[in-house]
Amino acid sequence: MRIVKNHLQYSKVNRLEKFLLVISLAIYLFIFIFSYAYVDLNLTLSQHPTALWFVGRLQNLGYFHRSLSTSIYVIWIATVFSFYILNLWLFYKKKLRGNYLKYAVVFSTLILIFAYPFLSSDLFNYIFYSKIILKYHANPYTHRALDFPGDDWLRFMRWVHGYAPYGPLWLAGALIPAILGFGKFILNLLMFKIFIGLFHLLNSYLIFKILRKTGIKNILLGTSFYALNPLLLIEGVANAHNDIVVASFLLLAVYFYVHKENAKSFAVIFAGALIKYIPILNLPWYIFSLLSRKKANYELIVFLSLATLTIFTFIFSTFAIKVPFVPGGSTQVQFQPWYLFWTLPYIALIPKRPLIILGILVSIGASLRYLPFLFYGDWSHAYTILFMQAATILPLTLGLVVIFIRKLLEKDK
Repeated sequence: MRIVKNHLQYSKVNRLEKFLLVISLAIYLFIFIFSYAYVDLNLTLSQHPTALWFVGRLQNLGYFHRSLSTSIYVIWIATVFSFYILNLWLFYKKKLRGNYLKYAVVFSTLILIFAYPFLSSDLFNYIFYSKIILKYHANPYTHRALDFPGDDWLRFMRWVHGYAPYGPLWLAGALIPAILGFGKFILNLLMFKIFIGLFHLLNSYLIFKILRKTGIKNILLGTSFYALNPLLLIEGVANAHNDIVVASFLLLAVYFYVHKENAKSFAVIFAGALIKYIPILNLPWYIFSLLSRKKANYELIVFLSLATLTIFTFIFSTFAIKVPFVPGGSTQVQFQPWYLFWTLPYIALIPKRPLIILGILVSIGASLRYLPFLFYGDWSHAYTILFMQAATILPLTLGLVVIFIRKLLEKDK
């Protein structure tokens, strides 16, 4: 009788997982299609009549019916985050299994690899920096895209006046998809999307392995917090920001730390700093752990790393500080959603409920920062900066207030 009962319960959960997978596929297939509404008007992805018709109809929505397309984006954000929160709750209640998480993250990643990078043009710069090396045999640190005025790709690029702001390891690694692109833009675009998108799967795997090694109770909750986060999927896989690669080095440092391989931890920190300098900021905590007579607690190292990069993100987004690899040393003084790759993976490693709630709220707020751009088509309109600041800060502030009130009520009891 107990065997029959367990089998029925297993089947019920299995049906739930299949139902959720169908919803997940529908949600991400929708944003995959919607992303092509923002294909640059100077870029032709294919000469095939069907492709021209498909992209043309969507461009008409994205560029000439901005209020409607912006509303669609808002509805999608509300839907995908509601679904994300439902998934986290089910993992928290242990109603979902590892196989569901594996299929969900793989399917969403594969779909978004083929999405157009509709919220950022940074990917085009990655591709062109490699082109400067491979085709023009020049140095991206001393030559800009603007220095090659006869190149056809310039017509749909942005930020053509800047030198490469990334470390040499990134420029070297980016040659892999560039070589596989054989000089063809569409093939380059696909190869770079695959190359960068695979790091989302790697990061999800590393988080799972770290949590399992450290004996965290609900491994799947922490893993799903990162793996299924809509903001990270859009910024890392759809928009293909290389900060997702930086996150891999941050996680690898922790992975080797929990396996007591300190030399490898230091090695990946220095290697990651050759992509972007971010990982080096957490080096002091690993040195502290190495020199300490008493082995530092895993959660303490992760929390200190999280706190360090949270503070740095605020400073970096607020003041024009000097940073490596950026010519002139100045930065764009503004928070960008993909900066959350520096912090959210650490929350996944210590999946405490307050941190997860704050992580969800800041992800929602960061996703809403794009509304002025989608509505107006640029970032120059009045109150745009104020709106973006409010979109980021208000959800986080609300979450902190709710958590504080709840702690007070629990204390009174």
